[in-house]
Amino acid sequence: MSSHKFAIEERRRRVASLLAKRKTQTEIAAIVGVDQSTISDDVKALRLMSQRFVYDLAKGDLGFLYKTCLDGIDEVIIKAWKIHDLYESSPSLSFAPAKLAALKVVIQAEVEKFKLLTEGPNVLAVNAMSERLDSIERSFQEDNR
Repeated sequence: MSSHKFAIEERRRRVASLLAKRKTQTEIAAIVGVDQSTISDDVKALRLMSQRFVYDLAKGDLGFLYKTCLDGIDEVIIKAWKIHDLYESSPSLSFAPAKLAALKVVIQAEVEKFKLLTEGPNVLAVNAMSERLDSIERSFQEDNR
């Protein structure tokens, strides 16, 4: 990579960091030492990169990550119940706070799982939309050949 491209990428990383700190473009320009129009161009480029990142995520990894989260929650629930049952079945370990803590984990995990499941159709809709966009892009490219 050329040193010019590297410098632009470094500046954009810094711009992104300053934007995250809620700095204005004018403030960022003063901090970075460039014209405000350069910062405006950087912000446009960062927006495009963000859109591409979200698009790629929805297109590929989102479904897998979604399922992995659900599986992880199920594992937590299983382990929490095992802890609860251990204290429940052993008279020498009848430590009520530990049983209650395990039950709280189960409840929290179930709530999070419910949230993921209710948001699941949104994930599927994003994936379906991504597939339709791919199809439209392919059709457009074929029509323009």
